[in-house]
Amino acid sequence: MTRSARVTCMAALATGLLAGVAPASPPFDGRWASAAPACASESEATATLIVSAFVLRWRDAACVIQRSYLLRDTWNIGARCVADGAAANVPIRLELRGERLLFDWGGTPAQELTRCP
Repeated sequence: MTRSARVTCMAALATGLLAGVAPASPPFDGRWASAAPACASESEATATLIVSAFVLRWRDAACVIQRSYLLRDTWNIGARCVADGAAANVPIRLELRGERLLFDWGGTPAQELTRCP
């Protein structure tokens, strides 16, 4: 699936899902990467996580937030993600730790990220 097709698919999906979602607070919004130098790179190995109130993008995946709740500094998310032409429901957890973000994506090992400038 091409990038423009994925974006169109995600936009259509988002239109139907946004009504019941309560967005997280602004501290989560923005671009996050494993290290500050990775913020300038667009390679898959150093891809950034882009977080907004209703959508997350990571590497070749785009996720629409279907439901979420905030518990202290942790945003727990149920998202519908599209990657490589396949769609799946994915649990995502974002936890703020000072200036760092712990990113737990669908049961994979959590990654600690830093905010990009």
